[in-house]
Amino acid sequence: MKALTLALMLSLTAAHVTPPQKPLREPVMTTAKRAKGGRWYFAEGAHAVYCYGPVMTVPDAAGNLQRVATFCRDGRAIVPLLESPPAPAPHPTKAKPDNFPYPPKHPMM
Repeated sequence: MKALTLALMLSLTAAHVTPPQKPLREPVMTTAKRAKGGRWYFAEGAHAVYCYGPVMTVPDAAGNLQRVATFCRDGRAIVPLLESPPAPAPHPTKAKPDNFPYPPKHPMM
C-alpha cells in the first residue's frame, strides 16, 4: 500500500511540474538607439540633414574630392554636402605703433 501511495504521489507531482515560462522579449531595433550629439548640415540636394558622424573628404566618381557627412538620421551612411563659398579674406590691418594705446609703464633696459 505504501508503494502504491508513493507511486501515486510521484506521478501527480511529476505531471504538474512545468518549467516556468520566460517572458517574451520585445524586439530591439538598432535604428531606435541614437547616438548622443549630432549636427545639421546642408546636403548637396539643398536640404538639411542631421548627422552623428564626422565630416570626411572622399573621392567622388570623377576622382574629385568631395566633403560628406556620415551616419545620418535618415538612414544613409554618407551624404554629400553642399560646398559653401570660401570666406572672404580679412582686410590687412595696419601695424600698431609700439606705444599703442599708451607708452609702457616700465621700459625694458
